[in-house]
Amino acid sequence: MPFIHIVLLPVKRDAPKHLVDRAVAGLNELGKHIPFVLSSRCGKTVTTRGKQYTHALVVELEKPDQLSSYADHPAHLAVLSDIKQIIGEETLAMDFDSPL
Repeated sequence: MPFIHIVLLPVKRDAPKHLVDRAVAGLNELGKHIPFVLSSRCGKTVTTRGKQYTHALVVELEKPDQLSSYADHPAHLAVLSDIKQIIGEETLAMDFDSPL
């Protein structure tokens, strides 16, 4: 049963585009660098509904106990360094088991 990790990112309006693009690309490529990441998708919102987090990340791991290894993986830490430069406030995260 896959394990899902979701993060909502509030990117600052004045964040340099090249840093935002690099962070999004890095997040989308996590599956290439972390063997137990089944998929990783990040993108910018296209709506104006609700509280506005500008970007979202959805990562699918093989199993729940890999979340800490994912968090400490060098590929994740490298992207996290970029993210810390572009976010304007605290991120929102959620993790859950997926039945499919």
